Amino acid sequence: MIDDRIRPQLGIIGGLGPLASADFYFKLTRMTDALRDNEHVPAVILSVPQLPDRTEAILGNHDGPLAPLRAAVSTLNALGVACIAMPCNTAHHWFDQLAADSRAEIIHIGDAVVAEIRRSLNRGRVANLATRGTLVSGFYQKRISAAGFEHCIPDTEFQERVDNAIALVKAGSIVDAAIETERALHLARLAGAHAALLGCTELSVVAASLNDTNGVIVIDSNAALARACLTRLGFGTQETRGLLTMSRLREHDRLPWPAAQRAS
Repeated sequence: MIDDRIRPQLGIIGGLGPLASADFYFKLTRMTDALRDNEHVPAVILSVPQLPDRTEAILGNHDGPLAPLRAAVSTLNALGVACIAMPCNTAHHWFDQLAADSRAEIIHIGDAVVAEIRRSLNRGRVANLATRGTLVSGFYQKRISAAGFEHCIPDTEFQERVDNAIALVKAGSIVDAAIETERALHLARLAGAHAALLGCTELSVVAASLNDTNGVIVIDSNAALARACLTRLGFGTQETRGLLTMSRLREHDRLPWPAAQRAS
């Protein structure tokens, strides 16, 4: 049994990848309307980088990541968390199976993103910068279309740029990843996109490093998930008091680790 004095309210399945989960917790903390330590969310991060590759599993049509994801959910439930966040878009391919086994609510990153899109856009095309596994899974296409927006993947070069950027983040080359992301955003704009979703949390890591968004509204899936967690748990956001807008979070905050400034 866990001591109630240190019981977490939020469980985070991290390590998918490690920089992405660190970015999520940074944004969760940065967005919280708190003046002192004890006004922040009691949370626990369960980092499980040893999970099988999610995209390879989806493209290979097998459920290799499901059992360890279920074990992670079970572990967090045993700690008595009220809700669970997975700062990995591709892992949400197994959301229904995980939610069915969980006492705690698992917050779906796709629902959080759609809420963020609605805050930023009335209608239009949304380009999705996501892994090929997330795209095959299809949960973003369904949610974005149901919300009245058009989900688009501009072309083959666009997806290649996205793949490159994700791989560069995993390798710690944040500056180069930001350049590849900007190239993908340029292609999204040429394809008529009004907004671009950073639909892989690895790309959320480079959000603060983007110098040119090519005139499209950028939706950060990690930031959207952080907002959804704060709302679900009854914590205010700095944005509520006008202290921190999403654009300020993107433009002025820099990740507090050397990789943010390291080029390959």
